[in-house]
Amino acid sequence: MRIVLLPEDPVFMTRFLEMEEPLLHSLYYLHLDYLPLEQAETIRRAYEGWGAIQAAMPKFLSWHTPTAFELAAPRRESEGYHLHSPEGEQLISLYRVEVSVENISDLTACLALLEGAENELGGPLAGALQEIREPRERDLVDNFRRVLRALQIPAPPALLTALRHAAPAGPEREISLNDAQHAEYVAYRDNFCFALSTGDRFMYTMHRSLYL
Repeated sequence: MRIVLLPEDPVFMTRFLEMEEPLLHSLYYLHLDYLPLEQAETIRRAYEGWGAIQAAMPKFLSWHTPTAFELAAPRRESEGYHLHSPEGEQLISLYRVEVSVENISDLTACLALLEGAENELGGPLAGALQEIREPRERDLVDNFRRVLRALQIPAPPALLTALRHAAPAGPEREISLNDAQHAEYVAYRDNFCFALSTGDRFMYTMHRSLYL
């Protein structure tokens, strides 16, 4: 097992949930029987891995806002805990989530499979991806790639220590970071936003503004 830090961030949750619906859900329930056995098994394991990661998250993170740049609730109303900078400013809370290395490996294998299918001129998986993509005009494989990149960012050690007793898993409802911990928070925040929004300067700027 490894610990990842997940923020109370609507952009991340929107992208994470879109890994399942429409992509993995559609592949699993509508197309799996038409794929080669090895491809079908890779998708099945990835879907199970995605479900295991979602199940490990605090339940109140599993919301989906009409627009990704709306906070589902003001920070002061968080169902978890309140996180503060050394100067007392309230920050977007981060949550320690235990994730199986195997689950991450299964998602990584699935991404490689989907990327390969996108580069094919034909084949059942390439056709399935095209069919799923068309009604929404969304690059679902790119979204998968971005979320997986965010999940693989190493959790800073001092920040992990500061949050080890944070609610809802622990008793602490108010946590203030020291200067070193806050520096790790800022670096992690920027890396997380970059992972989800890289290549789109406007998206990155808008996403990062949620934390300011």
